[in-house]
Amino acid sequence: MKYETTAGEESFAIDIEDDGSLRFDGDRLEYDFQVGKDPNLYSLILDNKSYELRVVPEGDQYRVLLNGENILVEVFDERRRRLEGVKAVLGEAGGEQLIKAPMPGLVVDVLVEAGDPVVEGQTLVILESMKMHNEFKAKRGTVVKQVCVKIDDKVQRDDTLLILE
Repeated sequence: MKYETTAGEESFAIDIEDDGSLRFDGDRLEYDFQVGKDPNLYSLILDNKSYELRVVPEGDQYRVLLNGENILVEVFDERRRRLEGVKAVLGEAGGEQLIKAPMPGLVVDVLVEAGDPVVEGQTLVILESMKMHNEFKAKRGTVVKQVCVKIDDKVQRDDTLLILE
C-alpha cells in the first residue's frame, strides 16, 4: 500500500510492500511497529533506532508527538490522492470554477494564461507532489479567468491554482 504524507513543508512517500517491507522515499528500511497500552501510543523501530510516538487524529490529519516535537501530519493513500485530485479539477458545475491543489507540491508547468479559451480535456497546470506529476485538465470548455501560480511555486493543500469562468 502506498501512502503520501506531509508534515509541514516536507512530503514523504511511504510504501508498505506485500512482503511487509517498508520503503521511505524509495529507500528500503527495516522496521517494527507496535501499539502501546494507550491506543494513541506507538513504538517504532526504524533501521535499528527506537522511537516512541503519540498519535492523535485531528480530522483528516494526525497530531504526532515525537521526541518532544509536535508535528501535524497528513496522510494520503492512493484512493484519497486520486479522489482529492478529481475534486480539485471538477469544482462546481457551471459558474466560476476554482482549481485547487489537493495536496502540497511544486508547480512544474502552467500551460495557460488569463483570458485563454480552453477545451475539455486540455491540460492547464502540472503539479509535482511526492515525485509524481499530477496534470489538472479542463472538465469542460471555458475561459481562464485568473492564473494564481507560476512555475516553481510551492503550494499547500487547498491553495487555488487557477480560476475558470
